[in-house]
Amino acid sequence: MTLSGIETDLGDYTLLERIAVGGMAEVYLAAAHDPSAHGGADKVAVKRLLPSGRADQAFVDLFLDEAKLSVKLRHPNIVRTFKAFKKGLDYYMIQEFVDGGSLESVLQRLKRRHLRLPPQAAVAVMVGLLKALDYVHRARLGAQHVALVHRDVNPGNILIGRDGTVKLTDFGVAEGEGLGAKRVRGALRGPPPYMAPEQVRGQNVDRRTDLFSAGIVFWEMLTGRDLFRAEAEYETLRKVVEHDAAPPSVYAPKLPEAFDMISAKALAKSPEDRFPSAAHFGRDLILASKAFGWGKGDPVLLGQAVTHALSAR
Repeated sequence: MTLSGIETDLGDYTLLERIAVGGMAEVYLAAAHDPSAHGGADKVAVKRLLPSGRADQAFVDLFLDEAKLSVKLRHPNIVRTFKAFKKGLDYYMIQEFVDGGSLESVLQRLKRRHLRLPPQAAVAVMVGLLKALDYVHRARLGAQHVALVHRDVNPGNILIGRDGTVKLTDFGVAEGEGLGAKRVRGALRGPPPYMAPEQVRGQNVDRRTDLFSAGIVFWEMLTGRDLFRAEAEYETLRKVVEHDAAPPSVYAPKLPEAFDMISAKALAKSPEDRFPSAAHFGRDLILASKAFGWGKGDPVLLGQAVTHALSAR
């Protein structure tokens, strides 16, 4: 039996439906024949390198690098990768299935209805994301134990469950701290609207690069608007480097004033002016949120918002 032109029987897994597709890979929901191999889950996500990608060794290497790295990462706010394998000409990763959708899909659906994510839900997203980034940044690569940088933090790589869980995924361009932006065939990897200025310039990156991207996500959740996105890619990149973000309260007047200061610090053009770590970012956010009576955010409200957004036509 085939699905979208590919074989559904992968031995231990049966593909059920395609749930996402990107520039390098596509993701399928699959039935797992042995749930005990996946913490009791009878459904998994199967990530498959696209045929156009497997014809290019650079893309194959990216996919395999992601598999080798992500299978080692164990954190409740990171999508678990169980294993990777090759079957025929295809490369696959077996990953944890999150019953919900990407933050990108949720925000897009809300925007079409002239709605935005409740700020308490946005705080819950950020708390989960920053916990994941704190874990990632404390991880080490290779014999020299180089600190890890995700380098592709954007709403499409943040999965939100209907129960309000938050999980970071896609480590395809993650690399060691202090390295320049990874390129494939001369093109920058990752979406330009969520890059940091140093990525655009091809300079070295560190954990603060991820925190700038997280700051963009925070700003856009609070305001319901795009921050740097423009019709032309070169204009988007120019805005990343030159454009200063307005305080979120300009577009959402009822927000705590402290959120403006947190946003400004996260989105500082110079890495030296940003939060030094995800833990510092998260600490300040929680303190500001608690002062407003929101605590660490509202995962229940987040889950309800996700369910409502994804169920809407």
